[in-house]
Amino acid sequence: MNRIGVLGGSFDPIHIGHLILAENACGQAGLSRVLFMPVHIQPFKQSVHVSPDDERLQMLRFAIMDNPRFGVTTVELDRGGVSYTIDSLRVIRDNAACDRIAFILGTDMFLMIEKWYKADELLREFDLVVGVRPGYRHDEAQALAQKLREAHGARIAFIGNPPVDLSSTQIRERIAAGESIRYLAPENVRRYLLVQAQEDGERFAHTKRVIELAAQMARRFGSESDVLRAMLAALLHDLRKDASGGADNNIRHGALAAEAAQKDFGVTDPDVLNAIRYHTTGRGGMSLLEKVIFLADTVEPGRAYDGIERLRTLCLEDLDRGAYTVLTELREYLRQKGYTVTKDTEEAIMDLEERIGQ
Repeated sequence: MNRIGVLGGSFDPIHIGHLILAENACGQAGLSRVLFMPVHIQPFKQSVHVSPDDERLQMLRFAIMDNPRFGVTTVELDRGGVSYTIDSLRVIRDNAACDRIAFILGTDMFLMIEKWYKADELLREFDLVVGVRPGYRHDEAQALAQKLREAHGARIAFIGNPPVDLSSTQIRERIAAGESIRYLAPENVRRYLLVQAQEDGERFAHTKRVIELAAQMARRFGSESDVLRAMLAALLHDLRKDASGGADNNIRHGALAAEAAQKDFGVTDPDVLNAIRYHTTGRGGMSLLEKVIFLADTVEPGRAYDGIERLRTLCLEDLDRGAYTVLTELREYLRQKGYTVTKDTEEAIMDLEERIGQ
């Protein structure tokens, strides 16, 4: 039987406890796949502040992209309003190619299930997979499960889950206190939160847009294996951007950011580091990833300069021709302003001229 699991939550941020529960659900409950479903507004926590949808979604994608059995559904974010599980699972069921859907939850949430919106329908229509910790409210959970089976014909499976005493709130509190969250959250989520803490609101908004566009371009012109690396390079590309640094910092901050990515964030992939290093200038023989980051930074949706729509459309149609056009226009702009055109930019233009037969 092809059963898909769905794990809902705020994921603000996603941490190892979420991932362990999902992995155990796959292995112990025989699920072919688990979809993480970020909530828009939780019915029982409507007054609780959560991070913006796009940030929680980006962290989720960073966390699960290297696991082929994990995916994300944005059904609740797309719908907006208060998120009711029964409505979301029905949408997923109507669009998923599977035999059954199992909703995954922990013991505490399971013990509240009778208070959920349309709980009787939820229990009749969908399976439940409950992650239980050794000795934690075991008798209560078993008694409730038997009651629900008798009353609703509920299909409830219990899986073992290690006693990971961790919450998203604790992660946020440790960050605010300047404490390490290494090994508590996936490494790229940790990097995301550190960058967020370092950059002001406007700069981080730009970073988020570059991440989204870089992922789109990498998926379009490369493969799924390129997407995570593109997202990582986009996340770190402006680490040393200084708004008061003038034209010199505008050019040099790529190299400074690459040094910081390696030294402070532990990045060792040379293609990721080069994509960060040359995102302001380009260079001869640019890799696909280097072109993606250079262009995603230049034409991201927040940019508003003459000709941006034309350039954005071109970059999404033809990576090489888009890079060539952006670089030649950059060279002309620098010359008009009296700035130096770097050797790397000149070599990038010459290389791309040959590629596209200009």
